[in-house]
Amino acid sequence: MMKPKLLVLTPRFPFNTIGGDRIRILHVCRALSAQFSITLLSLCEREEEMHLEPRDNVFSAIHRVLLPRWRSRVNALCALPGSRPLQIAYYDSQEFREAVRRLVPEHDMVVAHLIRTGHYLADIPGLHPPRILEMTDAISMNYQRMRAMPDNRSWKKWMYLFEQKRLEDYERSIVSCFDMVWLASQADRRFLDPQEAAPIRVIPNGTDLDALPFRPAAQGNAIVFIGNMVSLPNQDACHWFIRNVLPLVRRHAAVTFRIVGNAPPAVRRQFDAYENVVLTGRIEHIRDGMADAFCAVCPLRAAAGIQNKMLEYFALGLPCVTSQLGLGGVEARQGEEVLVFQNASEAAEQILALHGDRAMRMKLAHAARRLVESRYQWAGLYEAFRISAENVRANANRRTDGKDGITAAA
Repeated sequence: MMKPKLLVLTPRFPFNTIGGDRIRILHVCRALSAQFSITLLSLCEREEEMHLEPRDNVFSAIHRVLLPRWRSRVNALCALPGSRPLQIAYYDSQEFREAVRRLVPEHDMVVAHLIRTGHYLADIPGLHPPRILEMTDAISMNYQRMRAMPDNRSWKKWMYLFEQKRLEDYERSIVSCFDMVWLASQADRRFLDPQEAAPIRVIPNGTDLDALPFRPAAQGNAIVFIGNMVSLPNQDACHWFIRNVLPLVRRHAAVTFRIVGNAPPAVRRQFDAYENVVLTGRIEHIRDGMADAFCAVCPLRAAAGIQNKMLEYFALGLPCVTSQLGLGGVEARQGEEVLVFQNASEAAEQILALHGDRAMRMKLAHAARRLVESRYQWAGLYEAFRISAENVRANANRRTDGKDGITAAA
């Protein structure tokens, strides 16, 4: 029996899997490959991505459209005078639009990854197969938090001031164009849909425990932060921690701060200028950057959704000190699986307590590992995506049967 055909749209080629958004959509596709034959249609910003052959056999067919970064920047500049969010304009491609319209009728269901490709489906008039928006998080909520930081002097703050409201309006309206929307946390749902009127299902991010072996925190002197340093919230979090927390800790303990993650050259130069700070750059296995680490931190001041770094810390056995926003949608308990701080001095106190108390480190590490094993394993979350997708198909079939073979638009 042939599987139904699923079309997946992505704004960035999901290989190699750098960044939480690519990790999530690839796991979604792996989950749905059990019940669908999946076609990938992806934008690519580099020529080499057009020829990269994935090792993962998730997709039965792959179509790609080149959208170089210079073209995206021109798109965004042209959108400045209007009301269209720059997030949408940046990923606009007529060739991609034509490919969407050509491929959609050949498939039984479509999943759009993020609003960056969701708008291509929202723009298609008339009949269509059932559509799911894998939205992940509310970008406008993240922008709102970034613009509210009083000491954020980045030029991008002006972009957040300019873009946030029209992006929020767009995000809240686009969810009604889909049969189902997937988000990673309840906080994002409450922000976008306070009345809970939209067809939204919250399915959190997960961890791959086979790739994250449990090694309870060593008696070392390294504090670790995991994150893609292309991300401005990650950059801001590390700068804030280095300037406000690390000096307080170093008054009492000779610790170093290690940043593990991909970093552009300009960002690397910024962090290389700090004392007692090491930026590893991208490493193949995250666990290899944890040597001599006694704890991890997540001092984010702007965030949305679920932070994969939190789940990785928990899986690896690194007791974590986090801001409330860094904790995000992870349902961990203060003092049981995680330590949550309100200010720099409290963060320093918690880090020093962990540094001097092995029993405390072990308690948090084991409790956090049990949490991810029970609630945040990708293998366990696959079923949630499958059931949700199957319900969308079943509802669409019932509508079709009730309309003599014609499926109503969402």
